[in-house]
Amino acid sequence: MDTQEHDMLDDDSVELLAEASEIIRSAKKWIIVLSVAAVLSWVLSGAVLILTSHARIETADARGYPPADSYRTNSGPWGRLEHLPVVIAPPLENVSENIEDFSASAVWRFPNVGPAELPVLFESISLSDSLRTKLLSMAQIDISLRGMVIRPSREFVLGLSRIDRGKLYTALCGYMENGDQQKQFVFRGTSPEQWFTGSGVSPDTRKLVEPLIYRHRGFMYFADLRSIAETVNPPSQLPRLVRALSRDATVLVHLKLDKNDNIDALVKYWGCGGREQQVRPILESLVRNGVEREINIVHLLPPLARRKLYTYSPRLDAETRPKRDCNWTAANFFNETPDDRFCDPKEVVKMLRNDYRRVHSSLQLGDIAVVLDEKKMSVHSAVYVADEIYFHKCGPGASAPWTLAREKDLASYYPRTKQGSIWFYRRKDL
Repeated sequence: MDTQEHDMLDDDSVELLAEASEIIRSAKKWIIVLSVAAVLSWVLSGAVLILTSHARIETADARGYPPADSYRTNSGPWGRLEHLPVVIAPPLENVSENIEDFSASAVWRFPNVGPAELPVLFESISLSDSLRTKLLSMAQIDISLRGMVIRPSREFVLGLSRIDRGKLYTALCGYMENGDQQKQFVFRGTSPEQWFTGSGVSPDTRKLVEPLIYRHRGFMYFADLRSIAETVNPPSQLPRLVRALSRDATVLVHLKLDKNDNIDALVKYWGCGGREQQVRPILESLVRNGVEREINIVHLLPPLARRKLYTYSPRLDAETRPKRDCNWTAANFFNETPDDRFCDPKEVVKMLRNDYRRVHSSLQLGDIAVVLDEKKMSVHSAVYVADEIYFHKCGPGASAPWTLAREKDLASYYPRTKQGSIWFYRRKDL
């Protein structure tokens, strides 16, 4: 997860997203040869994914595993889309960022929460009475936080019930100071079997992990690598485990076309941002023979998304450009060459204030979605593609991929105790 400092958004600043930037978390160039027959479009799609992502891609159902057939979605100005659920995993060399010195014990921090407020917080998240009593007895004042801190033993962490763990960790995730929860692993699904099947993680290692997984709104989370890392045996299993935990459930999306489709309307939608002449030739080529064809929508997206979708940052890039996160991704969506000014949240604020306006309906390609929690604090951003599908990146690290996500899942990547909202922004010249 991103680790930028959070700030409150008041009613005026929400509109401009002036404060949100402080808290937004942490295929090559499109080449289409007009003479290529439309029948090769699916082959080309697969080739692009293999060559650019350097990631394992596996078919899966909408929840993760086991494999399932593709499914069609609602038609709209984007045309007729077909989804193929897949699971992707980062290259093994990319996961080293999540393998660190775990000798230090866990620390749970509650900044700006004093001795009188901590019991109220625990009661508000409905912790069990026994756990609430134990936590309060362990809590200490931390002047640097202007709040409270708890330093649980490893045995205490491992002994948490699944329900209490979920409630407590979801609350801890609301504070940027809790690194383990901010960087926790997340997978859209309902069972560890979906997360780990085919990963190569040994049964013994899975037994260490699975009791510590908690669930929240259709996702599974794991934030206790620190507590089990030294017990993973053999130690060579640890990178494999981290790679498996870094998996992401996403979809391949194909546009289906035949002679009855309105090509002009499709060109208008997918050519948004002055790219009509780029997408028209390929769309026209797919209907010339009068039979149904399909194309992976990656070929219809602007340059950044074409190059990045289903890929991971090279580890060196992630280390030298540490803030290429969801915010950077959204701000650069239409750019031929990514602008690293948008690694600076202040520049994103300036862009949104000067070049974007808020919209409420009839979303179109390129609209920016900003996920706000119940306090109007921004926790994530993404770019609308079509039919409730968004292009995004969850965090700046080398193990965080650029993928497609469903609208209903955007807010759940970063769990909060209460449901937030999504606000939408569109470039003023579109």
